[in-house]
Amino acid sequence: MRNREVIKSAILIILVLISVFMTYRVWTFTPELTDLETDVNADTPSIGPKISKPIDSVIMPFRMINRNGTDVKGTSNIKDIKKVTDQMLSKEVKKVDVLSSESVVQLEDLSERYTILDFPDSVPSEMYLNQVLGMNMSYYPSVNFDRILVDTKSTNEANVYLLSENKQKAVKLQTTMKSHKFDQMNKEVAKDLKPYTGIITNETTTNEINQIYAPENAYSMNVYRYVTNKISVSDLNDVILGDSVIARSNEDQVSTYNNNTGISTVNEEKQTYRYTNLSEDENQQKDISKSITNSFKFINEHAGYTDEFRLFNTDQKTGKIDYQMFLNNYPVFNDDKLSSIEAVWGRNAINEYNRGLITTGVAVPSKKEADELPSSEEVRYGLASNGEIDFNKVTNMAIGYDLSLPNDELDNLQDTIEFTPKWYIKYDDEWKRYENGGLA
Repeated sequence: MRNREVIKSAILIILVLISVFMTYRVWTFTPELTDLETDVNADTPSIGPKISKPIDSVIMPFRMINRNGTDVKGTSNIKDIKKVTDQMLSKEVKKVDVLSSESVVQLEDLSERYTILDFPDSVPSEMYLNQVLGMNMSYYPSVNFDRILVDTKSTNEANVYLLSENKQKAVKLQTTMKSHKFDQMNKEVAKDLKPYTGIITNETTTNEINQIYAPENAYSMNVYRYVTNKISVSDLNDVILGDSVIARSNEDQVSTYNNNTGISTVNEEKQTYRYTNLSEDENQQKDISKSITNSFKFINEHAGYTDEFRLFNTDQKTGKIDYQMFLNNYPVFNDDKLSSIEAVWGRNAINEYNRGLITTGVAVPSKKEADELPSSEEVRYGLASNGEIDFNKVTNMAIGYDLSLPNDELDNLQDTIEFTPKWYIKYDDEWKRYENGGLA
């Protein structure tokens, strides 16, 4: 009898402990959006094929660099970069350390061999680690970063560092990612890597971990031409303005439409669409993490990523998020912003939504040959020698494509666009085209 009471008591204690544990799991559970897909409902208005983009294909690095002592090689190939980020998916983080300095943070435990993942602008660490990589962590530090370092030489399990844009803060993550598996993956992608160089522009970039990295040469890039498809303004208005659309005016190739809360402007000459939600103007969302998450979901739900787009600029002050078109692994630029999607999220809805109306269709032969691009060292020397440029304000450089409409009559195909390779420089927080030692 006494044994039976003891057994009952033991079972009761076990059930209580299980209940406490399950309650703890429920209260500390954080959803991992890496496993969530934003399905495009058949009844939801859309502007393109109803294909959902995974978040880690839109919010991702735009190049990777392997550094081993003085040997520096890298790539912007999306497949190789994805192999690196896939290694970090859903890994557990055993310890989190936030490092800081009044000047430039020092990573004393970093070995001489590591992998760099570069982002074109700052990304909130809590959003990226949780929603994109789905890492299991006790807490997510509030540090915005633009570079990740992966060190697999120091320990059997990799250390991951997130560096802030001003390089005064770093987050060190001790992970369960196996170093030998990461190194094995790196050997597989080694054949695709090209020589890269580290560039010093100011006091912050004197350290190897903070240098600006760029390919030594452009390696014979081509001019590409595509037949264009045009996004239906009517479809876009259905998405943005809904059923109660009122056409207000149509003058000088500029049309305006509105509903009870907002107004959109279509410029037929520049092929751009701009929307402002007047009711959300005073309630703009300044939380960049929420702005990225909500704008990504909003664009994805109406199939707005009509080409390959990636997160490219984040404005902490205004809350504006910029998604940039990519072609053949390189960012695409255009003076009229035909190649970008700009979004500002309000408290409950989209506040601003600006985009180009053209998308790439079938590739067609181009008779134009690309001019040979200068080496990264020639670009560095040209910028440093230009008295009108403050070289300290150069914070990034990359090869990209200039999107343009052909204007030569003999070689002009109706409804086509051209992509011409150029060097682009991030100068004073803006990406500018490099031309003959200057910036355009």
